[in-house]
Amino acid sequence: MKNLMMKALIFGLVPSVFLLGIPPVANSTVGWEIGDMVLDFGLYLESGEQVVLVDKYEVGHPFFVELSWKLNADNCLLQVQESTGEGGTVITKTVSDDGLLNGVVSHAVFQQVEAVVVTAAEGKHCEIEPSQDEFLVIAREARAPLSVEEGISPAPIGAVVVVFRATTFFMPGEVTIKPGEKVVWVYADGAQEPHSVTSGSCKVNDCSGGGKQFNSGLNLNKPGQRFEHVFKHSRTFPYHCDLHLGSMQGSVTVQPSP
Repeated sequence: MKNLMMKALIFGLVPSVFLLGIPPVANSTVGWEIGDMVLDFGLYLESGEQVVLVDKYEVGHPFFVELSWKLNADNCLLQVQESTGEGGTVITKTVSDDGLLNGVVSHAVFQQVEAVVVTAAEGKHCEIEPSQDEFLVIAREARAPLSVEEGISPAPIGAVVVVFRATTFFMPGEVTIKPGEKVVWVYADGAQEPHSVTSGSCKVNDCSGGGKQFNSGLNLNKPGQRFEHVFKHSRTFPYHCDLHLGSMQGSVTVQPSP
């Protein structure tokens, strides 16, 4: 496969032969029992080219997969090869968003996957570069469903923020929502370094007294994990990551009620 830049393509203990679809060596799935991957830069495919990111030969059997992604859908086709259970038939599906994350970040779940594949559309170049803020998260263990706070009907999603690239940023850093809406933070950090979503402003590197409105704790450390908070009152809520005060700060502005 030409022009496929593999540097830091998948973060985690996944061997390069696995990425290229070459028959695996013994014990090649060590470190991938949970099955978390992030593809967030280093991919370049020319028209019609394809890369197999994970298949049943690596896992040992057809597998469950939860996908979260933000890609150029016109150029990059995200596909799964899925078992039908009838005569061993395998069908290839181009993955579509199930709407869980409001389409800001696409999401889908499949039960009996033979392979996860990215293909460059005919006549197109499929690229994932750091400047494009694009990514694909593959999780073989289901992430927690979006929750409902006690006594409150399911709150609509006002914004989705990506916890993105180790020690670097929340994307977008500032969001505006309406009272009663929630913000969902989605972890897509291939380094699998812990992060938090902790309320409170910072003065340089001093964020003392934070966490009174909301606090995920340092529990965001696996691709695809999510944290959410429903905002009921109108004001601006600054927040930060407890481990990366200088580079990971953001704010949620809740508009005044009509």
